Amino acid sequence: MTEEVKVAPELIERLIARIEALEKKLEEKEEKDKKKKKGKKKSTAQKAADSLGDAASDAIKDTGKIISGMVDASVEAMKQSADALTSLSEETDKEKLGEVPGAIVSIFRKAIDIQKKALDKFEERCEKCDEDDD
Repeated sequence: MTEEVKVAPELIERLIARIEALEKKLEEKEEKDKKKKKGKKKSTAQKAADSLGDAASDAIKDTGKIISGMVDASVEAMKQSADALTSLSEETDKEKLGEVPGAIVSIFRKAIDIQKKALDKFEERCEKCDEDDD
């Protein structure tokens, strides 16, 4: 049943050489594909653009946080100033304008408290914004 086929050794050598050449081509193609995949990573310009975009986003977020804190601190300062002026009015009315210098000292003390409360309000607002970001 099976027939014996005779093949010339030259043909076998040519086929082996062809197989080796094809294997070499295949390896070169695979190496090129690997290089292309590595090359598809972000270019320097894309990385720079992404970095700049992230920096701008962070700057906008931080600026918003600072403005929000400044608004809260300003409102707190105005509130405390109004309280201080009210107390001056009450003290001068109570003392029949006799202790105006004492009231002025009281205002200075309250001004120091106002600044402290305004800074506390600013820090509180910034912490709240940080918690909201997380």
